[in-house]
Amino acid sequence: MASGILKVVCEWKVKGLEPLRVCNLLCSFLAGQQCRTLLKSLQKFLGSATLVTFLHQDQPFSMGAQHTLLMVVYDRLNGTTPDTAELAQKAMARFYMVYNTIYSLAPMLTTVPLARWAAHRQRVLLVVPLLGYLIGRLLLFFTHVFQLPISVMYGSAVINGLTGGFPAYWSGVNTYTALRSESGRRRLRLNVLEVTSGMAGLLGSIVSGHFFLIKVNNQQGLLLICLCLSLYSLSLLYAAVFLRYPSVPTQQRLPAQVCNPCGRKFSREVILFFICYILYDFGMTGGENVIALYVLKPPLSWNSVFVGYGKAASFAMFLTSFLGVLAFSSWLSDTSLILMGIISNTAGLVTMAFVRSTSLYFIARAMMLFSYIPMPTIRARLSQLTEEASYGSVFAWLQTAMTLADVLSTLAFNSLYITFLEWFSSFPLLLAATVSWLATLPVLIYSCGLRKRDDTKSARSLLIDDFTDEHAITPSPSAETLEASLDVSGPA
Repeated sequence: MASGILKVVCEWKVKGLEPLRVCNLLCSFLAGQQCRTLLKSLQKFLGSATLVTFLHQDQPFSMGAQHTLLMVVYDRLNGTTPDTAELAQKAMARFYMVYNTIYSLAPMLTTVPLARWAAHRQRVLLVVPLLGYLIGRLLLFFTHVFQLPISVMYGSAVINGLTGGFPAYWSGVNTYTALRSESGRRRLRLNVLEVTSGMAGLLGSIVSGHFFLIKVNNQQGLLLICLCLSLYSLSLLYAAVFLRYPSVPTQQRLPAQVCNPCGRKFSREVILFFICYILYDFGMTGGENVIALYVLKPPLSWNSVFVGYGKAASFAMFLTSFLGVLAFSSWLSDTSLILMGIISNTAGLVTMAFVRSTSLYFIARAMMLFSYIPMPTIRARLSQLTEEASYGSVFAWLQTAMTLADVLSTLAFNSLYITFLEWFSSFPLLLAATVSWLATLPVLIYSCGLRKRDDTKSARSLLIDDFTDEHAITPSPSAETLEASLDVSGPA
């Protein structure tokens, strides 16, 4: 397969092939025997669910599609606003505000119907979102090649959303992993899946900037988009044809449980962790959105290569957070791990607000190395606070709340970035750090309540021990009385 790709790349660079000819070459290669042999080999080595994850959302060149969209939009808007780069920044912030809003809200309309359909056909939660992503990237391809208006990409966001988008796809991957793993190894498998997602995104972020600079038909980014389309096609082909889905009775399927949540009333502890999760996701998402725009303007003024390095640093936090959990979980409680992650993210965002050089940017990223600890830890804690029959209800509401938080965060922080761009463009980062820090309050309230409950239990256990001691002493007088009575009856 590698030789085939290199051959195609050499033909691009030497002969300057037309874009449609490029697509034909890639499609003919994907239909070959080498492609099928490679998929089977990777399945044995990585595992089915991990392979699907690596090939799709955070796969090396799919991450490059997001990178390409960012750079194409910025170059296009920068060319149409010749006055200043600040106008291009404002236009780009407005574009992403609308794009991310559509991209986040549209899946809420289709994720539940797809999950119900998946109760009868499991492959739906993987195949349908992958098909939507492939069509959306085709729109990016045509927009870039034929110089279509940037507003065409709003249609890409609509297609991705109406086919389930990332929520449907990620729930399908996690459902498949849970069904194919034993209960004792399920937590490890899901953590490996999370780390694989982050590491594939790390690889994609590093190489995507370099591939973006390679010109095909005198256009930058075309090679990267074609490689993205190739891997999307591989992922779709694997999920639809090669992947073997477990046969599970209808009532045991996870998507059906998510679609029919039980009406159990949430406890006070669950609500506190909900608030913590939403606040932290709100601040973290808003901060990352601002950082993506912040590095493109002076004093950093990054090109596509450094943008890729910056995104790679953010994806490296998946690995460092996972290693942090492995290292500290034996000594720290869940609440301590959550607080450690929140403090790490807050410190990094505050430092990022005063970044004036590339080296300081990566120092700020290094301070955020535990930022991804709170999310999975809160999910694990919620599973301990609820009954097994309520898992579907709790996580369905959590996903819905997180989607709404992402939309509101995108709208709020992009608007603030536009407002404060000329005065103090770092203000949204400081606000994101403040919101992230506020997520510690529900955890502290929960910890105080847990401590009071432990003190109450200790007091009750002391009372029970005293009561037991009293009853343990009372039999002795009865024995003495009995002995005295025997002594009295003896002489008689």
